[in-house]
Amino acid sequence: MGVVTPRCIIVRHGQTAWSKSGQYTGSTDIPLTEFGVQQMLKTGESLFRNNQFLNPDHITYIFTSPRTRARQTIELVLKPLTEEQRSKIRVIVDEDIREWEYGDYEGLLTHEIIKLRKSRGLDVEKPWNIWRDGCENGETTQEFGLRLSRAIARIQNLHRKHQKEGIPSDIMVFAHGHALRYFAALWFKLGVEKKCEEDWELSDLESYEDETVPYVKLEKYRHLIDNPNFLLDAGGIGVLSYSHHNIDEPALALAGPYLTPAEEESYHEPGN
Repeated sequence: MGVVTPRCIIVRHGQTAWSKSGQYTGSTDIPLTEFGVQQMLKTGESLFRNNQFLNPDHITYIFTSPRTRARQTIELVLKPLTEEQRSKIRVIVDEDIREWEYGDYEGLLTHEIIKLRKSRGLDVEKPWNIWRDGCENGETTQEFGLRLSRAIARIQNLHRKHQKEGIPSDIMVFAHGHALRYFAALWFKLGVEKKCEEDWELSDLESYEDETVPYVKLEKYRHLIDNPNFLLDAGGIGVLSYSHHNIDEPALALAGPYLTPAEEESYHEPGN
């Protein structure tokens, strides 16, 4: 009880030209707008300097999408930290948390995707739902769910290890709109569970390079079949944690990045 509960702080990259226009941005590698740059500089100042919502000494890892907009956001957010503080945080580029591969829908707006699918004779019985239907010539929801499930398993494994060692552990994840909303939903065990049976589900993909992060082989994973109804605008931050200091009870920290002092924490019986 003396050690703060581990947390996973999710950060969506700052504004880009396409996040502003609403275009689906998966593999297209575009930078932040000038507004996005200033937006994330202010976020960093708020998190670490003005309001001190995060203790930089508690950040053990940062996992990031390989896309420029995510990695640029990290640099801007961490700017208030000293070189020594930044040097203690391991930054891991992880392909598993890249944005949804949109395939034929890359760069399109939602109404354009709906029109395209209609021209192809799709969605006759019910409207398109990306969380259920995925993307033509892109990723299915099962493929997306599998790689995000792998990332979650690694992060929770690190949290379990750090908790046993008595190490405060905030792990930050810098990624994208669909990826982080999907990630949060799976953190709470939403969607459906599927056993790893097919070759693509069983294959051991090397999505990152870091010897300090153990690979966790999954026997099963989760994927969504409907919209989780979570919102996360460009530059937005969310905090995922655990109930009762228990890694097996993932939960949403409604207080966001603010950490309640240990002596002020209220006690809740398990299940409450």
